[in-house]
Amino acid sequence: MSCPFRIFNIMIKLTSLLLEIVTKPKAIFIAGPAGSGKGYISKQLLPSNFITINSDDTYEELLKASGIGLKQKDFTPDQLSQASKFQSQARKDTQNKLEKSIKDKNNLIIDSTGGSSNVVLKKKQELEDLGYECLMVMVYTSPITSLQRNIQRDRSLMPSIVLRSWRDVNTNIDVYKQAFGNNFILVNNDPKDASKGFSQELIEPFFKDTKATGKPKTAEEEVKSKAEREKLMNDIKTLINKIPKFDSLESAKTKINNFIKWKNLN
Repeated sequence: MSCPFRIFNIMIKLTSLLLEIVTKPKAIFIAGPAGSGKGYISKQLLPSNFITINSDDTYEELLKASGIGLKQKDFTPDQLSQASKFQSQARKDTQNKLEKSIKDKNNLIIDSTGGSSNVVLKKKQELEDLGYECLMVMVYTSPITSLQRNIQRDRSLMPSIVLRSWRDVNTNIDVYKQAFGNNFILVNNDPKDASKGFSQELIEPFFKDTKATGKPKTAEEEVKSKAEREKLMNDIKTLINKIPKFDSLESAKTKINNFIKWKNLN
């Protein structure tokens, strides 16, 4: 008689495990530098019924309401200061939205550039400790493509910020790949005719219409700034020579569907 009881207990445990998987909330991180086309990739791959956590949405609303517009590269020093206050407010509002969504066990899309691996991985661990399963979709483009798309955006950034974003995000590819394991997806969002090269001559046109902001630099600041620019250029040249392996859109869709399929059974 003991054997049927053991089988019954095993079935109970399996049922409990399956119920836990079905009800476990999901969090999808999407990362990519400025101008990478995360919005486009999100529409192609990510579920529309997840709650998106993105401070940029609130930030843009505040900029529009203020009347200073979205073209950060054209902001005056006073407008940059005002925009900085809006960013702080947007981050606070977004954090409140995230906390409420976590409390309600909502499925989430965490949208950020991913330039700071410490911030992303800390958030991943916090969510996993609260019972979430996590996946990352990372969007790659060449630096020239990022610059080209940036000037076409409503909220265009200064080209120097775009390049730093590109460097900081793509430096983390291997870090995120190791942290997320099989739940890491890297897609190439370059157009077929994308310029894969990178040089001072190629990026110079993007800086021509950029307004100078802030106080004039001292000689010491100029030297430091030049050294930082040279390091940025060298870092980017090193990264573009490390061509990563990409997931096709079809394989990315399959991975994401497999990740959320238990939730779809409800």
